[in-house]
Amino acid sequence: MTISVPEGQPSRRFMRYVRPPIKDDDGNRPLYPLRPATRPLRLGIDVVTIPTPPTGTFSAFLGREELDIQLLVPRGAEVPQAWAQVLKDPLVRQIGFTTVEEASRELDTVQFGVTTDCKRERSRYSAHFFPIYQQLDEQLASPDAVPLTLTERNRAAAYAAGSAAVGIDAIVSTMPTVGRCDVADNDSVVSVTPDDAVALIGHHLRTSNNPVVQVRRGGLVGGGSWKQTESTATIENFYDWGVGARMPYFDCLHLIIAPRSGDPDLVAAVNSIRVRLCRATRALDQLLAVLSNPISGKQSADVVEAAAEAFDRQLLYLAAAFDIYGRRYLLLIDSTRDPKKFRLSLDAGGYIANHLTREYPAAALVEVERLHAYAGVCKVLRNHIHDGILPVDQHPGRGYGSTKNIALNIDAMPELLPDVNPKLAQDHYDSLGVWRSDPVEVFGDRTTVADLATTAVTLMGAGTGLIEAFTKLILQNKPAAASAPHSILGCVQGQPEDVEPQPHARELFYRSLFAWPDV
Repeated sequence: MTISVPEGQPSRRFMRYVRPPIKDDDGNRPLYPLRPATRPLRLGIDVVTIPTPPTGTFSAFLGREELDIQLLVPRGAEVPQAWAQVLKDPLVRQIGFTTVEEASRELDTVQFGVTTDCKRERSRYSAHFFPIYQQLDEQLASPDAVPLTLTERNRAAAYAAGSAAVGIDAIVSTMPTVGRCDVADNDSVVSVTPDDAVALIGHHLRTSNNPVVQVRRGGLVGGGSWKQTESTATIENFYDWGVGARMPYFDCLHLIIAPRSGDPDLVAAVNSIRVRLCRATRALDQLLAVLSNPISGKQSADVVEAAAEAFDRQLLYLAAAFDIYGRRYLLLIDSTRDPKKFRLSLDAGGYIANHLTREYPAAALVEVERLHAYAGVCKVLRNHIHDGILPVDQHPGRGYGSTKNIALNIDAMPELLPDVNPKLAQDHYDSLGVWRSDPVEVFGDRTTVADLATTAVTLMGAGTGLIEAFTKLILQNKPAAASAPHSILGCVQGQPEDVEPQPHARELFYRSLFAWPDV
């Protein structure tokens, strides 16, 4: 099998994540999140593609003080009445770009104005972008990607440049350019769909220590109004409920099955796994928040170090969860075993072949086997942490311009290289954000790297997915070869015609606030 790694640009599933406040009210640039956020998250609404407030969870956050919702409209266009009524005197940014041909020029860039003229603010900013970059993006796009017109690419560039000029953190849009790795302008100001914006808001709430997840308001008959607030009370609960919502079978094991089993060791193990997963998620949030800082100039070394340290913590917590679960299962199969002699982690290479295939049918192991490859990546990275320091640094993101991404050097970890690790397929490398980076130094060699943000998010989703799939496996299936299995093994029995219950609305809400990808 041949693995295809993109040359000179990020993998086609590359994900540039959030950009919370990078300046405080005094105009300083603190290394976020070492200092708490001092202003709301600024979201720019592309009213051309979203002319009315969308249905769904995103609209439930409109009106929150923690958000500064601004409208991005073409110059001279009318402000949609639906948005004006909901937001009540919103800040309107008029984007003065039409086409590259009509825009003014400054050297190799096109230049246009971003005008604001309302009660809250009257200002005019100048924005610019390189039109040649969009042409290069078009040429370098993956052949299997949905085609984008040059007009769409130029519009995305203009909105990103205009949003950057006025300090907007993210653009909410349904343009086909949203989330595309072959749109370089998503690297400067990220564009997200309304659903993905919910995850951005959830991240902002957690990293600013705000447990209020929902605020509802309405009017009363005869005058007056009402307000209902939903809070997790603590950030610890925020993470606990979010992780539980992503893992219904493990949540059931944690809250119901283990406490009723009469086995205090099992209860302690399951509680410990849950805490490790919550702490890994918190480390991931801190990593993404750090990556919202600029990675140029004197501060770049601090950003790299803070991001790498947060990634270390995430990996070590995930590895601890795998260790605890893998060892506990071996004792669930046979309680007479000596715990000191059965200390194999769930992420071990031979765990499935040596301990699961004899107990469960192949069809039941498919999902566990698929996700186990990602656990193998975690194990390699964890071992490198113990042996030394993970090779995390800045690497050129594309073959043009000066932008860089913080990434893992895969060449320094041969066990993860394509065509070396037989368990890693094309999908694995795509979802980890692997690409062949241009040389860091003149006359240097290309380097196989993995974008740190993409890798971290993917491993979080895959790690929790593996624990959830493993829990479902052992709860739904009785082991075939075990002589005296624990009572919880195979305790969830159903009929062949039974279907999985649909997630509750509250569960879906908390999932949307975290939004790890399904890998």
